[in-house]
Amino acid sequence: MAMTWLRAFVLAVLLGSSPAAEAQTEDAARSPGSLAEASGFFKAPPLDGCTLTLEELVKGKSSALRGRWIMKKGPGEMGLVSAGRVEMQPVPQRSGEILSLDFRNGRLVAGSPVLGFMPVAVEDRAPPAPGSGLRAESAGRGDLPDDAEVFLDEIALGPLPCGPDQLLRLNIQAQQDTGTGHVLQQTYRLFLIDQSRMSGTYSETGAPGRIERGLVTLERR
Repeated sequence: MAMTWLRAFVLAVLLGSSPAAEAQTEDAARSPGSLAEASGFFKAPPLDGCTLTLEELVKGKSSALRGRWIMKKGPGEMGLVSAGRVEMQPVPQRSGEILSLDFRNGRLVAGSPVLGFMPVAVEDRAPPAPGSGLRAESAGRGDLPDDAEVFLDEIALGPLPCGPDQLLRLNIQAQQDTGTGHVLQQTYRLFLIDQSRMSGTYSETGAPGRIERGLVTLERR
């Protein structure tokens, strides 16, 4: 069946000091997933995060990201209040959370059973801002100086074809009412490696003294 491609609309937003765009593909949003995708045998078209341009991603190739992803959080650290002071404690890696990427009203969104749908903003490649990564000690990278910054989980991923400064980024922000009078704020800063791997850092803040941050990796099997 012939398919007419509609022009992708890019909404520019500001993330930090770099321009960002929400990936939007109207055709992908209107078209239902294929039977192969629905049955779990869908194979995403190849993407090379080192060479893919922002324009290529928002004008159609973002459809390759549609589907279910397994999220691994950690290693990282968590702030605990003790005697009126916040002490940071290590957090091990854990997995099992499922995050789905899909299109709603032409926009790429992330779906979570707990957080619902969250818009995904795509940012062009640039050197990571100082302070946006995780301290090597907190990331379990004993092979690096303690004050070095880690921006993605190279231990879980293995050798990468290029550094984080050469990868496009996907940013997700979410809020959740905890019912305690405090709102849980979650931020994910992901680097797009290919059609089946993303990695970066996450942070969670809520009640006073409640903070968690660490590495996060999304993989599709």
